[in-house]
Amino acid sequence: MTHSEIQPTSARIMIVDDNPEFLNGLALTLEMENYTVISAPDGTRALEMLERALSEGNGASQLPDLILTDIMMPGMDGYAFYERVRANPYTNHIPIIFLTAKDSSDDIQYGKSLGSEDYLTKLASTEEILASVRGKLTRIQQRRELLGMVNNSAAKTEKSTDESTPIRWNLIVLVIVFIVLFAIFGWGIATIMGIL
Repeated sequence: MTHSEIQPTSARIMIVDDNPEFLNGLALTLEMENYTVISAPDGTRALEMLERALSEGNGASQLPDLILTDIMMPGMDGYAFYERVRANPYTNHIPIIFLTAKDSSDDIQYGKSLGSEDYLTKLASTEEILASVRGKLTRIQQRRELLGMVNNSAAKTEKSTDESTPIRWNLIVLVIVFIVLFAIFGWGIATIMGIL
């Protein structure tokens, strides 16, 4: 199975939370759904784990497909963690869901305004959390399939191109397709490199 053929139920999910009981309970729930779970007790440790995954030579294949993070944590809180993940061109494509006890409307609006994929409170039911996770992973799968179709189309175009047509024209078309994908889906370079 290639990276672009990953099934939502075999996805890697990172949970970042300083409450061991909540973290372990959520990890168990996700593992029962056949997800691979990576856990970290705070934002600093989670960043270290992401950096280690990138440095081990496997690149994007070792990164999580989705991150669930608390906001109120010692050291680096969830907002700072979110911003650090988004600032890194190799991790900025990973969807992040805030899962926190901060449930005021101001907190929810702020979390969503940052661009998180979802904002759930810890009072959310297991079904709500799993529905959000499944929805985000389905969207990731759809993006990968679309990119695969674009790659296949580009390969077919290159093969069927008349020899009198310069290769540069094919590259220009491919660049335009990627620009459209970036605009529509907000993809980063790591998304493209991880899927290729």
